[in-house]
Amino acid sequence: MTKQLIFIFAVLCSLQAHASVQSAQGDTVRSLSFYNVTEELQPIQPVYLDGVTLPASQTGNWFVSITGGAMAFLGTPIGCEDLFGRLKPSYSLAVGKWFTPSVGARISYSGLQFKDGTLSTQDYHHIHADLLWNILGRRYARQEQVRWHFAPFAGVGLLHNVTNKHNPLAVSYGLQGQYNISKRVSAILELSGTTTFQDFDGYGHPNRLGDHMLLLTAGFTFHLGKVGWKRTVDATPYVRQNEWLVDYASFLSKENKHYANLNDQNHRTFVELKKILEIEGLLDKYGHLIKEDNTNGHKGYPMNNYSGLNSLLARLKNRHWNGNSPLDSINIQSGNNGCSFAESATIGSGGMIPMPAEKCIGSPVYFFFNLNTVHLTDASQILNLDELARVANKHGLSVRVIGAADSSTGTPVLNNSLSMSRTDYIVSELGKRDIPTERIVKVSRGGIADHIPVEANRHTKVELFFAE
Repeated sequence: MTKQLIFIFAVLCSLQAHASVQSAQGDTVRSLSFYNVTEELQPIQPVYLDGVTLPASQTGNWFVSITGGAMAFLGTPIGCEDLFGRLKPSYSLAVGKWFTPSVGARISYSGLQFKDGTLSTQDYHHIHADLLWNILGRRYARQEQVRWHFAPFAGVGLLHNVTNKHNPLAVSYGLQGQYNISKRVSAILELSGTTTFQDFDGYGHPNRLGDHMLLLTAGFTFHLGKVGWKRTVDATPYVRQNEWLVDYASFLSKENKHYANLNDQNHRTFVELKKILEIEGLLDKYGHLIKEDNTNGHKGYPMNNYSGLNSLLARLKNRHWNGNSPLDSINIQSGNNGCSFAESATIGSGGMIPMPAEKCIGSPVYFFFNLNTVHLTDASQILNLDELARVANKHGLSVRVIGAADSSTGTPVLNNSLSMSRTDYIVSELGKRDIPTERIVKVSRGGIADHIPVEANRHTKVELFFAE
């Protein structure tokens, strides 16, 4: 007997040493990766690519310009008058769009009056399309707001002389300066020129360029739609972080597998030691030394007690027998996984009468659901519904269906709705199995935190009881 005790304690000591020291049978060299989790999981501040902006949308960066000023006509022949003697008022309207911070286009109209080579006043209209190039456009890719822009432009259009009905082709060009007063309004100053054929004013050769118009105008530009430019974020830091997360997840998976294997090995050792103590008849005396640690307070999953269902079937064959001898006790109280019932048995000619009738019969059956869904975690749980429906229909039992959700995820409103949906799902399945709705009681608990791990709270519990 002494040798057996020495052997058992030697095995226990080796088990305790195994919990803190790796086995010498394996390779003692193990590569460990170092991960600075705190630093790597910090939110990444966006870094923008230098000089890169996203193209404008179809409804963004449109503008309308209204300007007025003075115009001087320099024709061929030029006539006897200086520049200031040729000045006449003029105005222009333009509609355009900036496609990038540097490139834009517009359609513009200008007109009023001009003095020809004989200093006679004539009316004119000018419609032209221009391409604009903002030489400060790259600044938008480096800062949030840009006040100034300078844009040379060039384009083509048609001139119309109201007096002699001439409509020659004209080339337009110039320089535009703009200052952004606000997000929607800008002040604009523009110096532009127009060149066309010599006979526009009725004098000169029709096939030679020689008539010119100089315009100096000022006004306002109104910006329409979405204003501004979105800088392009550099994706490189996010790609690097994603690669790190993939490596870290792989590292954690290997660590989990290692500790899972270690835990399985310890569990097998506990089982073997328990068998040894049981064979030697020492389990009652030394069994507490190899009891697995359950002091962490974890309740674990509430499990379906199928032996409870078997007991229920046996009891229902003889309704007045409670499974115990009438000589032992006539008051019985039992509970299992949150379902409790009480029966008081009375001995007499009428047998044993169960009461009260609304207490749960036997063990409840749990149906577990995936996160935020009414889908069962395992389709094989449907088998429990078939058995519950068969027993309830055979013996005329009522059914209580209690739905619940996990309070650690989702809002109270969402959890209330989800628990009711899970209740309705089980009720509908019971209805498909010919259980009348008047014999089903629905209860919704909303979000709960009764069980650990938290996944166990995502369930619907079904109880059977005698109908009144």
